[in-house]
Amino acid sequence: MSFAARIAVIATLVGGCAHDVRAHFPASAEVPTGTLVLLLSQPASEVTVAVDGVLVAEDKHTRRITIDGVPTGTRDIAITANGGDKQLRAWIDSEHPTTIPLGVGEPATSWLKSIFGALISIVVYSVLH
Repeated sequence: MSFAARIAVIATLVGGCAHDVRAHFPASAEVPTGTLVLLLSQPASEVTVAVDGVLVAEDKHTRRITIDGVPTGTRDIAITANGGDKQLRAWIDSEHPTTIPLGVGEPATSWLKSIFGALISIVVYSVLH
């Protein structure tokens, strides 16, 4: 396997693939419910979401989380992603999904990418000189 192919394989493994997450809030059948959609600004690792203190997603790698069955009204939402956390309140409507865009910080593994970049630079410099 060539050096470039090895680097491509490593980059793919480090980056991973983010998948959309679907979750269900365990609400009573008598309560009117709606859908909450959390859209992250970039794929994130270790994503955990709680609605009103109820854990609905844990340790996911994603950019989009859709939670159905959330009781209508004002809800407290807590989310952690890439080592950072946010708390917010949102109004959940039964007729239309409530969509919230969220900015997330760089992943904690960015230092690992920096090390790979430095190693690649050293190898390329060594080969060229």
